[in-house]
Amino acid sequence: MSPARKSPPLRRRGVRPLPAMLLGLSALLLAGCNLNYMEGKLRESQNRWEEAAIQYHLAIIRSPDDAEYREAYGRAIRQVARENLDRYKEYLANKEFTKAYNRLVDAARQDSSLPQLGVEQSKWLRVLVSGQILLDFKSMQANTNLADEIRLTVRLNTPNPGEVIEAEIDVDTGVFFVENLLYDRPMELLTYYTLNAIGVTLVQGRTRAKQFSSKDFVRLVNFRVPALENPPSTLVLQGGDTLLPVEQQRRTLGADSWNEPAWVPQPAPHYKISIEGDRILVDSNGGRSDFTPRFLYVNKKDRRVFVDFGRYTVKQDETSRRWGLTRMSLANNDYFPKFSQNVALRPYFYYRDGVLVYVPRKAG
Repeated sequence: MSPARKSPPLRRRGVRPLPAMLLGLSALLLAGCNLNYMEGKLRESQNRWEEAAIQYHLAIIRSPDDAEYREAYGRAIRQVARENLDRYKEYLANKEFTKAYNRLVDAARQDSSLPQLGVEQSKWLRVLVSGQILLDFKSMQANTNLADEIRLTVRLNTPNPGEVIEAEIDVDTGVFFVENLLYDRPMELLTYYTLNAIGVTLVQGRTRAKQFSSKDFVRLVNFRVPALENPPSTLVLQGGDTLLPVEQQRRTLGADSWNEPAWVPQPAPHYKISIEGDRILVDSNGGRSDFTPRFLYVNKKDRRVFVDFGRYTVKQDETSRRWGLTRMSLANNDYFPKFSQNVALRPYFYYRDGVLVYVPRKAG
């Protein structure tokens, strides 16, 4: 008889040896290694500091008590801050003010101890420009019915040379607002905010012949750039530590003398100004100065200014078919109380240094 055959050794079904890489990964995890920290170290070795800071931050979230991770994150975020400050200087040199300011804010948040940071921050002013324009829109619908979208628009001149900013006018309320940034500009140049034009932006979409949308701006009231004939005098502000609400000042307004018959302005009107205390006297062609703001609320300590153009109506004369402008009184129907409920803009609705009021020379 042939010897009995031995049975093959039993194997556990479904169990296979783990690859070496997985064994190594398992070992790292068992040892408590933070993979985000390892990824951050790799990015740091490549000088990719923003990515390194993100990974180190994720490592801290997973292991908030690890001092080594915190030290690595601090090292990376300080380097990111220095890079942001370098980019800030580049944008500033190219007069890309919004990009520059955002980089400065980021750098300050990331490392408040950076040299020159405080000096640069003190040179900036954040400005809110707002107003209300009630436009008789029905009379022009026949000329705009081919547009796919119609937006009421106001354009404004700023103290930055050649800069024109744009804001959409709310169809229902007539309110517009836009934020602006000024860098290293004397306070008296705040008087350079003026109306440029009021009109409609027509948006036309795709057709068979045109595969992209286009925008056309139709000017109804056109001031362009009003020409200031004399340099503005020094703006003397009292200053103070007490925050005063704009709404409180608005409650004291009486009926003003600015609501006059509609005025059809000529482009680029010439005017002069003089500052007497808290009044900015405006002397212009025909005694009309509807292109200037109504108030300047100044808060130097917080580097904020609120430029308010007040209220207007814009209508088309039925005979001449020309569009005219009228500045309206604020006494009984001010737009500001409801507008001030915008929580995002609330820091602008306080002032410390005073309120400057524009007054036509003939009303002075």
